[in-house]
Amino acid sequence: MQDTVSDILFPIQDNYLTSLKSDFFSRPQKQVGPNAFKGLATDWFRSTKLNDLQGWDKFKDVDIILGCTHYIESTCLKYGWDIQHLPNEYSYYRINGKQPTQIDDLRAGIPLIISLPTWQYCDIHPDWDKILLICEKKKIDIHIDGAWFQSARNIQMDFDHPNIKSFAMSIGKGIDVQWNRIGIRWSRQKTIDSITLMNELNQIHHTAIACGAYIMKNVEKDYAWNKYADANKRIADRNGLQQTNSCHVLKDDDNQLWGIGQLVAGA
Repeated sequence: MQDTVSDILFPIQDNYLTSLKSDFFSRPQKQVGPNAFKGLATDWFRSTKLNDLQGWDKFKDVDIILGCTHYIESTCLKYGWDIQHLPNEYSYYRINGKQPTQIDDLRAGIPLIISLPTWQYCDIHPDWDKILLICEKKKIDIHIDGAWFQSARNIQMDFDHPNIKSFAMSIGKGIDVQWNRIGIRWSRQKTIDSITLMNELNQIHHTAIACGAYIMKNVEKDYAWNKYADANKRIADRNGLQQTNSCHVLKDDDNQLWGIGQLVAGA
């Protein structure tokens, strides 16, 4: 390969994103209230022009999260870790002793946490329709980790399926703003868990909220693809790789993923 692509899927790095961090910490910042941030963040996530995401309005309960790992952990704790996940999900589950379940072996009545888009496919899971049918039949609640929507394009998703009970998105995947992974969880119905309590007791740190608002006001939702679509294509072409729906990731003919987040700004 001509470029030093990486088997580590680095986020997109450029001078503008780096300057945001130094500017935030070097200048006085205004406090942003939690409710104001919820509105700002919801509008920001929904502002994508490169993805077709439907069904938001059925999820009226909105909470601030400190990244999608916070969302996953809170969901796992709520169910006493009696949850299911599919193969090739994040190592977080394995580290905590939860082994994956094959689609055909999903257990009735046990909640499923799934990442959409998935890191493995940079897309909706190829068996998504089958997963929905099984969850309907076995009365399995679905909770969606949407961290990878941050740098995605061409994703079509309708959240308004009766088995989908919550979904979350954060700002930390795909572009180099991982110094603050704040995000939002949307729930079909309010339930009590650690995220709910942190929001009701005003325990989400105000600096994290102000920082998230600062990033959203200065970085458009589709920043990655709007700025680096051509660079992504050039790197793919000269290295004999294929584009994916994630701007910081390419793949080869064997579906091995290669990170280019450290390259696109100079391509």
